[in-house]
Amino acid sequence: MDEYNRLLERARSMIPEDAFKRSGERFQVPEVQVMIQGNRTFWQNFQEIIMVLNRKGKEVLKYMAGQLATAGTVEGSTAVFNGAFPRSLIQEVLERYIEAYVRCPVCTRPDTTIVKDKNAYYLQCSACGAKTSIRPI
Repeated sequence: MDEYNRLLERARSMIPEDAFKRSGERFQVPEVQVMIQGNRTFWQNFQEIIMVLNRKGKEVLKYMAGQLATAGTVEGSTAVFNGAFPRSLIQEVLERYIEAYVRCPVCTRPDTTIVKDKNAYYLQCSACGAKTSIRPI
């Protein structure tokens, strides 16, 4: 039994410390709030969502604008896209971003960061320690 406890302590010491910071907390991304005025779409809770995702706004905006095939800018806490896009489309593109660049493909936890190593980009998970290559945004 002492051997088991020693091995368990050794395993726990190898897990990154911040893996348990959000332990028990559910990862919930708020619903996208969109307002369309003329030929422009205003994503009103953009800042709130990027805070939950723990990503840079510029990075998320670049992905979203690329997927929507339009230009996008940030005005205060609102993202603005040229063109009229329904909320369902923006929500769908955001969910694709979360699957590709936020959730760990190994443990499916959202406790990840994007790391650049030479010319390659990786999704580094602080929960399980996995390092997975990803496509650049």
